[in-house]
Amino acid sequence: MYSKARLAGHAIHPMVVAFPIAFYTSTVGMLLAYVGTHEAFWYRVAMIANIAGIVTAAIAVIPGAIDLWSLPATSRARATGLKHAGFHSIASGLFAVTAVLLFHGWNHRVMVDGEYVFDATIPLAISVIGWVSMVIAGSLGWTLVQTHHVGIKPALTHADRPSREPELDAASTLVDPLVDPLVDPLVDFRGLPYGKPRPDDYPRRLR
Repeated sequence: MYSKARLAGHAIHPMVVAFPIAFYTSTVGMLLAYVGTHEAFWYRVAMIANIAGIVTAAIAVIPGAIDLWSLPATSRARATGLKHAGFHSIASGLFAVTAVLLFHGWNHRVMVDGEYVFDATIPLAISVIGWVSMVIAGSLGWTLVQTHHVGIKPALTHADRPSREPELDAASTLVDPLVDPLVDPLVDFRGLPYGKPRPDDYPRRLR
């Protein structure tokens, strides 16, 4: 299914979602660095990365929701999309709690022997759980693309040879599948059938 929320022909959600993934992962990494070094710099970087992850995740939700609710209500793709959104919501909720704890700790920091000391144990534990939830959400998101072909741009088909090029000249190469018996309207741009595979769904080889 071609993405409903796209920019210059590209699906927006897969482009934007990389940012919260990177920021949430950085949050966990920076908290581990703080636990290992006890340097306030890493604590502050973790807090900033956490807040940036929440902001970018909120932005990524908008095109993701548009694509999700455009899927057929009873389809397996919709069910997978709802699970994807659910685990993403859990991850963002946990990282939101982590951000509050980190921000509170930074504003109430205490200096001991010339160094600021923070308790990062609880924020780290919550962020790790949130990161695991994010990974599960990411795997479900990839299932939407790899298995259900959500966000895939269909390619035009050449009449006399198979092609994977989506930018073929429409005037000369677009084939009407209802007219040309060599073209199967049930296949996607890779030559694979949409929906649940059945033996009679597989395309005939183009000559």
